[in-house]
Amino acid sequence: MKRLLPFVLFSSLNYAYDSIDLQYKADDKLIMADTDSAFVAGNGESAYLQKIDLKTQQVSLLAVPDKPIMYSVGKLKNHQGSQAFVLTERGVFHADANKINNLIEAETLFQPDTFSYFKHQTFTLDVNGDDLTDFYFPGIEEQTIYIQLDTGKFRRITLPLKAKTVTHASDQNLTISHTLPRPPTLADINGDGIDDLVFYEPKKVQYFLATPQGPSKKQQTLITFDESSKQKIEKFSDFNNDGYPDIHTIESLSDGDEEKDLNSESIHRVFFSEQTSNGLVFKDSPDIKLTLEETSAIANISDFDGDGLDDLAVISFDIGFMDIISIASAAMENKDVTLDSTISIFKGTNDNQFEKKAAAKKSFEITMNMNESSSGAGKGIIFEDFNGDGLTDLLIRADTNELKVYFGDERRGLSRRPKRIKRSLPSSSDDIYSYDINQDGKEEIVLKVIDKKGGFRLDTVLITK
Repeated sequence: MKRLLPFVLFSSLNYAYDSIDLQYKADDKLIMADTDSAFVAGNGESAYLQKIDLKTQQVSLLAVPDKPIMYSVGKLKNHQGSQAFVLTERGVFHADANKINNLIEAETLFQPDTFSYFKHQTFTLDVNGDDLTDFYFPGIEEQTIYIQLDTGKFRRITLPLKAKTVTHASDQNLTISHTLPRPPTLADINGDGIDDLVFYEPKKVQYFLATPQGPSKKQQTLITFDESSKQKIEKFSDFNNDGYPDIHTIESLSDGDEEKDLNSESIHRVFFSEQTSNGLVFKDSPDIKLTLEETSAIANISDFDGDGLDDLAVISFDIGFMDIISIASAAMENKDVTLDSTISIFKGTNDNQFEKKAAAKKSFEITMNMNESSSGAGKGIIFEDFNGDGLTDLLIRADTNELKVYFGDERRGLSRRPKRIKRSLPSSSDDIYSYDINQDGKEEIVLKVIDKKGGFRLDTVLITK
């Protein structure tokens, strides 16, 4: 553990850092449960799960049951702060510093060989608004929820939502495949103050209204899109930072139905939700409609220049013939590929429109998995406020041991020149995070790195000016 050390280096950027040494291997992603604690799993001779107290900088090794599959975090009756829950073939266990406690016995679709290693996978959420954590497990014929009661016990309920089943027959084989529903999100659909359980798929958004006893079993539809169109729901999340989920759809303009033509374009539509006395509503027409190249995506929508209007950040990839070969090979092997990319900032105008000409452009290389989202999230690209001025800033990984920070700028959207932070960085950009740990309105940069001796540690970088 090291004390906070101030630095004044690299383009007059003032920053300080602090380190927390982890006790055991920590090869999974870092999970920030709240402003006080974080969790990280590791795999070696056995499975490890560590809890980091961010206030005291103390690290605890939690007891883990045999053959753990995955863990998630949440709140447990009669326990302070965030807790870890571990799923095994036998059910869900509460992982504490000294012991494990079997909370429920449950059979799920998850088996010890579902993942190649013990990892975080969200299966916790609060389905009835009582601030206690419940468990959600997908199924083929129905979806199962275990609701935590005020006594600390759990009650099992099921929801009548089935997986999508496709059967393919040939002369020699009969293949049946199931596509499970996406993990649900929470949103107050009917305006009663309790978040409801929402499921979305490419053509529709469905929900189950919440009650103090748990979700009702009546499945209802919030919005649908024409099955014959190419418009598909890409995301159901909060785009304009008002606390309510919005809908982002993409309609490919390429001729092919299956494979995307990299030389073609797509129409991106964003439907902002509005919370009314009758609940969550959407307009029939989109609030934002953009036509982007197939190799481009919406990276962020927020205020970069401080004029009170949302601006648009678009990420674009420069893909040549050799890149196509590399992408195809990496996609088949589920590996990362490095591409030239550009972030362009388009200033907002009235009525959710944007200027045609980019106010700022920043070019760099990005390493990403093309089977995952192309927004850049989690790939060494972070849009947050790092200096506390209320404007959105851009953090990018510029090199093996260098970060660049472009601050929000009233004139250009982003500053012309970056502020640089040179220091040891994680080998994977997936281990670069940002959190407002001390709740001062500024994001800290959090790095999970491996030191020269092979040990793991957390480095927190605070931009002071």
